[in-house]
Amino acid sequence: MLTLLADENIPKKLTLLLRGRGVDIIRLQDFGARGLGDRELVDIANRLGGAILTRDHDFTIPYFLSLVKNGVIYISYQPSKTEIMELVDRIAALAKDYNPKPGLLIIIRREYIEISPPP
Repeated sequence: MLTLLADENIPKKLTLLLRGRGVDIIRLQDFGARGLGDRELVDIANRLGGAILTRDHDFTIPYFLSLVKNGVIYISYQPSKTEIMELVDRIAALAKDYNPKPGLLIIIRREYIEISPPP
């Protein structure tokens, strides 16, 4: 199961809904971290043993992805209010089905999910 570290660009409502689904998720804001650079976020995720949940495209770039020990889940779109529960379901299923590992990149698009490298 993936433990997730939510980047500050992930809405609080989304993290609360994920917690309600049993997802182990930590918000940067929960421990006072705000305005961090990408490298600092990677360092925190690596220390905590969590995969990064983000909307920041930088984490799909091979350089940044290579620094993350436990993988990245990238949400590629801004969900509408009607799409939020579907997104919660998708992330909860991914967190349950995947174990953290270097190079794991999961891109959630409206229409489909890309997983690299394949399981």
